[in-house]
Amino acid sequence: MNCPRCGNELRISRKDPRFGLCDTCRKKYRLPEQKAPQVREEEEEHYPKYANIPPKSVREKRETEMRRAYDELLAIGREEREGKRGLFGRRKKSK
Repeated sequence: MNCPRCGNELRISRKDPRFGLCDTCRKKYRLPEQKAPQVREEEEEHYPKYANIPPKSVREKRETEMRRAYDELLAIGREEREGKRGLFGRRKKSK
């Protein structure tokens, strides 16, 4: 892009690349923003936004495993409560 005043070529600022600097006029001009190419939805499945998130099939498999383990944990807790011991392992007083 050229300087609107003198017509010389603008150099891109090192601090902020959104601005162009004119060496002869000693002025700073905002450069027009370039539009990013739009990504189709199909490509997003193959290239996720975040690298640390596993694919959907892996996530679903892990979630079902965790749900099953959690249900088993709750079942064990019910069995312990049905016993005749109190919270601190002491026997409950009978009425």
